[in-house]
Amino acid sequence: MSVSRTRDRVGFAAGLFGWVALPYLAGSVLSWQTFGAGIGPAFFPPAGVTVAAMLLTRRTMWPVIVAAIVVAELAVDLRYGAGWQSAVGFAVANSVEPLVGASLVLVWCKGPPDLRKREDLARFVAGAMVLGPLAGGMIGGLITSLRNQVDWSMAVMHWWAGDGVGVLMIGAPILLWPVQSHILRSRMLETMLVLTSMAALTVVSFRLALPPALFLLPVMAWAALRLDMIGAALCGGALAFTANGMANAGYTTFENLDLHRPGQLAIAQAFIAVVVLVAMLTAQEAGGRVTAVRQHQAEQRERARLETLANLGRLLSGAFTQKQIGDAVIGQVINDAGAQAVAVGLVSDEGAILEWVAMGGYPEFVVNELHESVAVSESTAATDAVRTGQPVVIRTVAEYRRRYPDNAKWMVASGGAAVVSWPLTVGGKAIGALVLAWADTQPLDTAQLAYTSAVATMIGQALVRARMYADEHARAAVLQAAVLPTSPIPIDGVDVGVSYEPADLVQGLGGDWYDALELSHGRTYLAVGDVVGHGLPAVEDMAQLRSAGRALALQGLAPAQLLSALNAFTRHASNGKFATMAVALLDSSSATLCYASAGHPPLLLRRASTGRVIRLPGAHGPVLGPVERATYSEGNVEVGEGDILVMYTDGLIERRGQDIESGMVRVEHIVGDWRGDESLPSACRELTQTLAPPPRNDDVCAIAIRFGAGMSSNDFQEFTDY
Repeated sequence: MSVSRTRDRVGFAAGLFGWVALPYLAGSVLSWQTFGAGIGPAFFPPAGVTVAAMLLTRRTMWPVIVAAIVVAELAVDLRYGAGWQSAVGFAVANSVEPLVGASLVLVWCKGPPDLRKREDLARFVAGAMVLGPLAGGMIGGLITSLRNQVDWSMAVMHWWAGDGVGVLMIGAPILLWPVQSHILRSRMLETMLVLTSMAALTVVSFRLALPPALFLLPVMAWAALRLDMIGAALCGGALAFTANGMANAGYTTFENLDLHRPGQLAIAQAFIAVVVLVAMLTAQEAGGRVTAVRQHQAEQRERARLETLANLGRLLSGAFTQKQIGDAVIGQVINDAGAQAVAVGLVSDEGAILEWVAMGGYPEFVVNELHESVAVSESTAATDAVRTGQPVVIRTVAEYRRRYPDNAKWMVASGGAAVVSWPLTVGGKAIGALVLAWADTQPLDTAQLAYTSAVATMIGQALVRARMYADEHARAAVLQAAVLPTSPIPIDGVDVGVSYEPADLVQGLGGDWYDALELSHGRTYLAVGDVVGHGLPAVEDMAQLRSAGRALALQGLAPAQLLSALNAFTRHASNGKFATMAVALLDSSSATLCYASAGHPPLLLRRASTGRVIRLPGAHGPVLGPVERATYSEGNVEVGEGDILVMYTDGLIERRGQDIESGMVRVEHIVGDWRGDESLPSACRELTQTLAPPPRNDDVCAIAIRFGAGMSSNDFQEFTDY
């Protein structure tokens, strides 16, 4: 291990120790002074800190957390006169508690729990809130009973209730913070009002001995419905802190129960926990309904976009002049896709001028101001996209005015609210720009930008086709080079090798393709496909299907959903009306691979540990295009470091006089003989040359993906986010 890596590990351990020890100290002191820790804490916030810390860090760092617990517990207990024996016992109890709770939850949830899911919330409650504190209570209750001469069962119940509430009120918000804190930031004033109202009404309820549910449940419902689960959890924390403080001051709503003081406090904690859990379940239900409505709306928008892409693809496939391309874009993007204005610019041959190929939806005075071209050197959204090769996304007029003060008057005068300028690229070089403008505020989210990217890709392809109309081979070659690079872009965590060999060695054009695209949240999209035919029509189909597949992957569709959507697209947008495809989605956080197939040969997985090659089962579905409303099944498999996924087209396994099964067996034997550490590009080339040497009757594409180390090691980032 290098010195720098050792320093990083030591630094992380030190930071983790501090993140646990400091809140633990603060919470323990608060418990001793305010929450009745003299007989065992009626409310123990550190219990939530420790179990959340273990759930958010890898097990190898748990000893650091235990060390922080022991140091902090001994310091506080000795400060308040608990004695060495009691302090050591309490330290053991408070270490065992999160170890048991976190271990159970991680096993049941197969990783850190997502409390937005009802199943994970139930497992979190059972493991971290019930069984963990009960295990710690068995030890801590014994020490408390001996130290304070109280009934052991009552001491256990008191410990269990206090720590269980601490886990729910403190641990739950910590776990929810990375995924829901944006809700609080967007409604900061409302969040403060809810928490203040909860604390104030709790004080009133306890002071006047009024039924707490009368005041508290409406506020909890408000928090749950407006601020989701994190709002309900924080509101519960405000309730717990305030209620326990009032109880310590002598105010309680459970003094009429025929129980000792610890029993009354335990019942109070149970009441608080039930109120908060009901609110969190309410938030889950409300969130589920809202998500369902939004998903339905998103599906409708996505359906409309897919129809627009299909129609645009159909129109552009028959457009051979710039005017035809412009008419198709204006008719589809303005009328069907919701944009109020669109402009398409193409860089002149000398590269100094951006000439407007098409412009629609703009007021006449804006068109007159823009004239027929703009110098690439000028500072505009369109020319910036051309110069940088990167999209320019502007969501507000204020942002446009800040970036382009000289041109802001055009946007204001035309009533624009949002603008996107997307580069039209060929072979990594920008040849023009697509500009979309909206009069209404737009989310410009991943789905909308993916749609814009797909439209820009189609326009770029059409413009290349128009420019190279006289030479079909040249046009097809440029198009294929634009969308199918000779080597994939490097992706963190995986090693990718590709071999593409066309059947036509002279022209080098075919309909096979591959894709390897890094997505957000540690996911990677992998695909291989084969369209019918050769030459320009096949390349056009390949380009459209590959671009549409990318757009759908960027929107977060699972493999089976992606193929279903792509099937509808293929029926309307392809020349051959027929294609096969295999799709895989790698989730590095869980080290799982989800895959689906549309009439494609099965994927192969070489296990690094044994060298064994397996065919991935469970992914079935018809080829893309012929079947209306086709459905596809998915398969899932866990992958490990060094495992190699092999994806290929049927040209690798089909030979005259040889059945497909024999070809697949030959592939398995060759892949099984790999060492595991060879260069994947070389291995793929050797594979295609061995099994499919020229002359070939079909195109051949093979892609191999080796999974790297540490795919699920997200603990450092997750903990620092907390």
